[in-house]
Amino acid sequence: MPQIDLLLQLLASLPERSYERELDFTRDIVPRLVQYLGYSEAETFYEFAAGRYRADVVLSDSVDSIPWVVIELKRKKAYNLGDWAYQLNRYLDALDCQLGIVLSTEVLILSKNRETVRYQLKGITRQQVKEILSVVSRTSQPAPMPGHSTNEVGLTGLIDTVEQASSNEAKGKSLETLARALVESTPMLKCKYRNLQTRSSEIDLVIEYDDSLGRVPLLDDLGRFILVECKNWSKPVGVAPVRDFMGKLDKCKIGLGIIFSKNGVTGIDSGADALREIQSRFDRDGTYVLVFSLDDAKRILNGRDFLVLLDEKADALRFDMEGG
Repeated sequence: MPQIDLLLQLLASLPERSYERELDFTRDIVPRLVQYLGYSEAETFYEFAAGRYRADVVLSDSVDSIPWVVIELKRKKAYNLGDWAYQLNRYLDALDCQLGIVLSTEVLILSKNRETVRYQLKGITRQQVKEILSVVSRTSQPAPMPGHSTNEVGLTGLIDTVEQASSNEAKGKSLETLARALVESTPMLKCKYRNLQTRSSEIDLVIEYDDSLGRVPLLDDLGRFILVECKNWSKPVGVAPVRDFMGKLDKCKIGLGIIFSKNGVTGIDSGADALREIQSRFDRDGTYVLVFSLDDAKRILNGRDFLVLLDEKADALRFDMEGG
């Protein structure tokens, strides 16, 4: 479903909902809202403080940057919408931000350069949602100003977390977070499920391709979904886990899988050749299993870099080239 229709569906459903706590409202709505606006989990910051002000959510390329968007959530009815708009603009002043949203179950207030527009959610139209997206979507944001942090800084921080993780839980979670941020650095790819429990296994990440936001030729050929497996191990991943991952691809009838492995997979001289297994599987039925190491991640600064590397690795597998 196109981004605009997903956001329309979400906003139009809010007047029929009620929440006892603002926290419940936040947990239920914010992840989908920011996803439909085109932002990644790594660009979403909760309880963001600036002096005595604390915004519910900000969308930003890093914790050190001026936010792109400030989001305030209101689960109750408004006695005076003007008060909400005034409060939002105070937050925008404190954070030196130009864009903000107040969202309740009845109304969305959009502030741009301190001028506000109100949208009643009951009966909201597709054209109105299009107007909202044209202002606050991820693709509408300018590049960070000189001297401010960029997405590179955010990814560098996630890479540092992967390298410093010590417990098994921290290792797994940190690499999954990095993998998701790398994939979602391009607007066309979004994480639909994380740690998805199936009847027979667990899938770390299920990535969905939305061609309405841009084209990825490889996925035009292979379909809508990518499965991602994350292995933050001290050694390269061997044949057995690779075969297990291939079984998940078969079960889901998906033609592209990505293994994010801190130290890659075993090579031709290891005596347990995962790379050969990956190549043999492609030769048999055209299933792509692409391997990204932590060194690969360090080469990716933005969505374009990720797509270029994805295409390079697919070509290496397709044409049986060395260095894939």
